[in-house]
Amino acid sequence: MFYRLIIFLSIVVANLCANSFFSSGPQIQHELSLGIYKANDVESDMNLGYGYYRLIDESVSVGIAVDLFTTNYTKLSNVGVPDTTGLGQEIITQQVEVDMTSYLLPLMGSAKIGFPIEFGPLSPFGKIEIGWNNLFNNETNYVTEERKLRFFNGFGWTFCAGTSLELGDKTNINLEMLYRNAKMKANVDKTEAGLPIFDELNMSGLGIQFGLLMSL
Repeated sequence: MFYRLIIFLSIVVANLCANSFFSSGPQIQHELSLGIYKANDVESDMNLGYGYYRLIDESVSVGIAVDLFTTNYTKLSNVGVPDTTGLGQEIITQQVEVDMTSYLLPLMGSAKIGFPIEFGPLSPFGKIEIGWNNLFNNETNYVTEERKLRFFNGFGWTFCAGTSLELGDKTNINLEMLYRNAKMKANVDKTEAGLPIFDELNMSGLGIQFGLLMSL
């Protein structure tokens, strides 16, 4: 499944790149996005994105989208007895026991549909993305002196609903809400009895982001 998806996305990218060289007019679009994403049981943090699209007609475009979401978790504990300053402020000495940083990298095929209605200068749209989620988890346990890098991956999808404001002939500002389905597995193996066993991580969640869309 994974390798078939990689081959499919490679074909899509090659086709879009070829069309960008041999076509004229505002048919190729680039989108840069910046927003906030909140995954399950994880603190919200910044989400960066890039999309490469080709217009099928005035309402539909297809392409690829890549996002990067990073988050950090640190477990602290107090050391010794709290001290105070001359002003009565409390000074607490803390030590780091566990530090983990996660990098979520979704690679998606994307389709965007503009709806034939307008609300003043705003034009609503919907977007569906289907592809593969990849997560690198860098873990350090200072108590046990263990360091490891774990890799999770799995099929996923994202649904977005938003609105677009035209800035000029070739630029738009987009505002969109999104839901990302991102359940991933690692260490897929079997027990001695032959039963499947694996680690699972759920990074599904909600987000909001602004995007700058540029037509070439």
